[in-house]
Amino acid sequence: MTQSAKTATNFDLSSLHILRNEIGSVLKDAEVHLREFYDDPDQAPLLLDSANNLSQLSAIFELIAFNGAGLLAENLSASYTLLHGNADGDEDENEILMTDISEAIMLLDRYVEFVLLKETPEPALLLPIINKLGGHLGHAVIESTTLNQNINSVIIADPQANYASLSTLGLNVRALTQAYRAGLSVILENKDGVISDDERQKLDGMTKACALIAQHSDTLFWQSAKTITQNIANDLPLSHAKKRILVYLEQQFSDYLPIEDRRFAEMVSFACNKNKEFATLANQKYALNRVSDTKFSEMQRFLFGPNREITDTLNDLIQEQIEAIKQKVDKFVRTSNGMGEIGDMVSIDDIKTELNSLSQTMTLLELADASQALTAASAQVSGWQNPTLEDLDTFLDKLLVAENSAIFLAKSHTPGAVKLPLHNREISLHQLDTSYETLVKEARSNLTAATLALTDYITDSNRDIMNLQNTPEMIRQVAGAAAFLRLSVTSAQLYLLARRLENGLLDKVKTSPDSELIRISNAWADVLVAADFEFENFEENRPTNEQSILISQNSLNQLVA
Repeated sequence: MTQSAKTATNFDLSSLHILRNEIGSVLKDAEVHLREFYDDPDQAPLLLDSANNLSQLSAIFELIAFNGAGLLAENLSASYTLLHGNADGDEDENEILMTDISEAIMLLDRYVEFVLLKETPEPALLLPIINKLGGHLGHAVIESTTLNQNINSVIIADPQANYASLSTLGLNVRALTQAYRAGLSVILENKDGVISDDERQKLDGMTKACALIAQHSDTLFWQSAKTITQNIANDLPLSHAKKRILVYLEQQFSDYLPIEDRRFAEMVSFACNKNKEFATLANQKYALNRVSDTKFSEMQRFLFGPNREITDTLNDLIQEQIEAIKQKVDKFVRTSNGMGEIGDMVSIDDIKTELNSLSQTMTLLELADASQALTAASAQVSGWQNPTLEDLDTFLDKLLVAENSAIFLAKSHTPGAVKLPLHNREISLHQLDTSYETLVKEARSNLTAATLALTDYITDSNRDIMNLQNTPEMIRQVAGAAAFLRLSVTSAQLYLLARRLENGLLDKVKTSPDSELIRISNAWADVLVAADFEFENFEENRPTNEQSILISQNSLNQLVA
């Protein structure tokens, strides 16, 4: 998706990443059991195994609010049970049901991949197959409006269009911010719901600030802000999750975060749960949980397009073909310069045929830049007799375009694989990935060394502080690696830890009694473990784990205090 096509959602993607392999195993087993039953009806008991597994999967989907997917898994479970009951029934009817079940398994697997890739759910994509299975089960047809009303996660199709910067509204931003912050401080400190008259006045000022902004901006963002702050004194004390939403709202007074941040969706969800009239308005006026027809068609094309397995295979085949072309060019150059053997003779026509064939493949894959580069490479070699090093460099640059295009195609179908923007298209993605892998490996090695140094110090009866002297620099190096990989929060936490160690914490460690030393070392270890977890997430193409980051920040606050 392009930047303009981004969405905001409060769906918990990290849970889906964790469950991805288990989901794949359940669906693969279901597919195998269906095929075995088709080949041998005596294998009917296997259908009940799959029915049970799919029922459990449905419950898990409901637990993580993976709407649409939970309903489809439930219908699949019931369809397997129905097929088992009709094992001796009409073969034609069973074959139709099996065909629809097979399609449903494929679509559910693709939908999981879709959500992980696009980082937003769209339950309506599953509606046709849900209703198709529902027809076999005697269920009433479900309409898209009904499906939207039943979903728990919030999807904002175009966050930018649903937000207005406070600086553009012609209001006194400073006064509004001060009023909001005064009320926010009351909310963050309140633990029992009891407030003084002075605190109530601050909360009223907070409410009025948001109401005034909402009068000047009819966007979903500020209307949600108005709703969640209305009569907020009655909602105290707030949960930590709701407090984080209000902190996020305060940050947006200064446009601190990208509007696609998931907390926008969490704020809207908070407002919808607080005020049912607002929930109705949000669905009707702001097209909450709905996308444009054009965007929906784009999503459908992806769902029925090639999956990750296919694009990975295509990439492997293309890389093999590119390597074969390089080998032929190498033999041609060696032979042209009298360094090759007679059996190594390669003609220009052979190379051109390979290049033109690969160019056509790239055209079929809609990789226009790669196709054009290969066509240009074919034209270039036509005039070769004794190619120079400069000729070879130019030729290899053209092959690099094709190589990168194939790699990026595979990455674009691998959840979390497209991590960092590529500003220089003449850099090899393969070499870049290798560099990232090396950097992550070295960073995690440094984290392990720092952790071991801390452990050794604690277990050493002599408590030699010199064993810890190198840890600030090691941690600072890891922070630099995290910054390069755009793990900004982790980088900031590690830099702060390194500075704190150098500016008094190591001295405190040296003189602290055992009880205090244990407290410090536990907090220190929390920061290192959370950082290591983030590097692991980077390696495994998983999103940032907000819980570990929060634990790390809380522990860091203890060290800084």
